Amino acid sequence: MDDLLDRTDAVGLADAIRAGEVSEAEVLEATMARIDERNPEMNAITTVVEPEPAVDGRLRGVPFAIKDLHFAMRGTVSTHGSRYFADAPVDDHDAEVVSRYRAAGMVLVGRTNSPELGLSTTTEPVLFGPCANPLDPGRSAGGSSGGAASAVASGMLTVAHASDGGGSIRIPSSACGLFGLKPSRGRVSFGPDAGENWSGYSTTHVVSRTVRDSAVLLDLTSGLAPGDPYVAPSPDGTFEAALGAPPPSLRIAVWDGSADGIEIDATARGALDAAVALCEELGHRLEEETQLPVRRGMGGPQGVITSSNIAAMMARREAACGRAPGPDDLEPVAASLAARGATLTGPEYAQAILDSHLMGRLMGDYHESGIDMVLTPTLARVPPPLGELVATTDDVAEWGARQGAYSPFCAMANATGQPAMSVPLHWDDQGLTVGSHFIAPYGAEALLLRLAAQLEEARPFWPQPR
Repeated sequence: MDDLLDRTDAVGLADAIRAGEVSEAEVLEATMARIDERNPEMNAITTVVEPEPAVDGRLRGVPFAIKDLHFAMRGTVSTHGSRYFADAPVDDHDAEVVSRYRAAGMVLVGRTNSPELGLSTTTEPVLFGPCANPLDPGRSAGGSSGGAASAVASGMLTVAHASDGGGSIRIPSSACGLFGLKPSRGRVSFGPDAGENWSGYSTTHVVSRTVRDSAVLLDLTSGLAPGDPYVAPSPDGTFEAALGAPPPSLRIAVWDGSADGIEIDATARGALDAAVALCEELGHRLEEETQLPVRRGMGGPQGVITSSNIAAMMARREAACGRAPGPDDLEPVAASLAARGATLTGPEYAQAILDSHLMGRLMGDYHESGIDMVLTPTLARVPPPLGELVATTDDVAEWGARQGAYSPFCAMANATGQPAMSVPLHWDDQGLTVGSHFIAPYGAEALLLRLAAQLEEARPFWPQPR
């Protein structure tokens, strides 16, 4: 059982259950034992629940956990990693995507750690405490889906739910050596509680050990739900089927940010160089790029959009609980962003939306000019020590600068709505990693997955090659 849980992915585990090699009960028992043993050090799973019986679906019997941010999971409290929400009512329903996980036969065992309101590139909320990186427990697991990545990389789960509003699937995937795909805007529903999240910047999917799991779960969860305001274009066939054929020779623009003053460490440089070399070996055409039409996403429009949405979230919570947040309810960064959002005007918000959509147009034109993908490092450096990026400082500007220096590459795909992925292709001599980050045209997840499967076959990344 230990060998199976250590080496396989969710699809392989479901296949083993279906074939009678192991039982659902044995898998669940072994998983809960791992959580009991490993979670005290990792602090990846913050809420453990009594699992419900699985229905008959493609991934029947596979243990799974939901990120504690934005997505309702009946029988649990959605705390969003915040003391202000810790005493919120227990969810009486599932989010649409959670319902789809259950319909796939997955067994929900709990919720994973998230930084307060999903605002940080590290998962160290005051409410639950810091989440450790299995590669080095003294380092950050990334954020905001750090709990999900830590749970998967430490072997507690084979795959876990995640979301991404500025890099929050790709950042922890990079930090923990996992595969992380951020889908296109509108690919997976935010129903029934919202039409979109963070004004379309946020998407939801999983962090996984393998490309196959990511493709299968995207097939199982994507598509229109009642009341959705828009939906990403449907692929030709399934995402899983796309893995069966390697991509054509791709024209890939390589951007390291140096022309914009971005500094990357030796491991990030190694990740970029490894991806370039492997892609060239596989027949793709790589060319250096210094002037991407969209290079940043967190400043300007995203700052306005994030602050506005945080302020609206605080207003809803205040109306529900009957009190404004006090000094012990919110960390300084969240309080500052909420205060800023409350002062923004309608025209400022409308302009931020317009600017974001313009970024999408610019990148759309860029891809139409013949560039199939953009390649960057996922992060500028290896994961930092715990405590370095916490959101408890009063100097929010300095905190923001440190966040941007750590993750300067991910947020532009949130601004444009494009799909993007972090692929673990390089490990340094300390056993740490930075992912290789690919951005594709809007709606082109199948192309990303085809390339990812080709890279995975050429250089397998699970079990991790440390």
